[in-house]
Parts: sequence; C-alpha cells; structure tokens
Amino acid sequence: MPATSSATPENRILKEKASGHNQQFSPRAILAVLVVVAIGVVAELIEANIQGPSHATVDPFPRVISFWDTGAFLWINNGLANQYLGWVFSILTRLGSTDPILVVSVLLFAVGRRKEGALLFTSVILGSLVTLPLKLAIPRPRPYMTIPATIVYGMELGTSFPSGHSMRAFAWACVLSRFWSRFAPAFFVLAVLVAFSRIYLGLHYPSDTLIGASIGLIVGYLTIRFQDKILKVFRLEA
Repeated sequence: MPATSSATPENRILKEKASGHNQQFSPRAILAVLVVVAIGVVAELIEANIQGPSHATVDPFPRVISFWDTGAFLWINNGLANQYLGWVFSILTRLGSTDPILVVSVLLFAVGRRKEGALLFTSVILGSLVTLPLKLAIPRPRPYMTIPATIVYGMELGTSFPSGHSMRAFAWACVLSRFWSRFAPAFFVLAVLVAFSRIYLGLHYPSDTLIGASIGLIVGYLTIRFQDKILKVFRLEA
C-alpha cells in the first residue's frame, strides 16, 4: 500500500545510514575526542614538566649495556659532529614531539580524514601510557649528564629511558603507512632519522631509542589491529 511505502526495508536502511552519519558529530563523539586530547596533553605535560629534571647521576643499567651504549653514543654524537647536521637534526627531532602530531591529527579531522586523525593521536596516547611509567620507574640520566665528552645541542627535562620521541615517530609511521602505503618507506625513514637525532643531539643513548622505537611499532600495530574498536569511541565507522 502507498501509505506504508516509507516503512520498507530499503527506506529504513537509508534512514539508519543517514542517522549514523549525523551521529559522527554528536555531543558524545565530540566529548570523546576532547577526552582523548586531554589525556594526551596531560601525559605530555607529565613527561616533559611534572617529571622535572633528572637528579640521577649514575646509569642504572648493567655495565655491559652501559659500555656498549656509551661507545655507540660517542661514535654518533662526537664522531659525526657537524654544525649543519646539528641544525638539521634539531628540526627533524621535532617530528617526534606531541605538539606537531596533535596539529596533524586536528588537520586530518578538519579535512575530512577523521579516521586517520583519530587513530594517529590514539596511538601516541597509548604509547605515552607505556613510556611514561618506564621513565618514572627507571631514572636513567641523559647522556650529557654522565658523559663529559658529550656535545650538547640542547637540554631537556626528564629521564632518558625510553625515548618518547622515537616511540611517537614509529607509532605515527605505522598508522600513516596503513592509509598511505605508497609513502610507507618515507614515513619510516623519517622515523629512523628522528630516533637517530635523539642520539646525535646528546639526549638519549642508543638503547633508549631502540626500546622507544620498538614500543612505537607495537603500539602502532595494535592501533591498526584494533582500529574498529578505537573508531567506535569516536563514532566513526571502520
């Protein structure tokens, strides 16, 4: 009958899709995004400021690891020292900071790539929830605090292990490679350069960056693996 045509299964499906599309910007979705951003900002503040400067002066790692770390660190920090490389790596290292990643996430949302933006920043938050406890539990001083021969390009607060910049760089490389696979080699080359810059600038030992990068890879993989559940928080379809 004509009067009941609007109740056909096809019309109901169309209405449900339209309703789902409108819910993407519901108050709940906006609140979820704000909570996620707030968690990330708080984690970064704790890592960068509340943690404060490290007062440790002795490397708590076993001597065999410290010996290898120190040798590799000096080979990079001293052996490859160059004012132009120092300038380049001082810029590249910022790709592992939270602020640029937050900006990119917001821009992705703004241009309609909401899934990518949500997963990108979620991966960084998850990584921070892993690295921050390790930084607090293992008070390893930064190399420039214990190795007199260190060429210092800049100082940062907090402890050395693991490298948060390396973690974030490899986490975003994993996530972005999932959506732009043809640029995957470039993403991971940049991530490697970020991790390398942390050693070159005198801010981390090689093992700090290796563990940080490993955490980033794991977190990035898990973010993609469970993207369906993550995107539900943002009311986005996988």
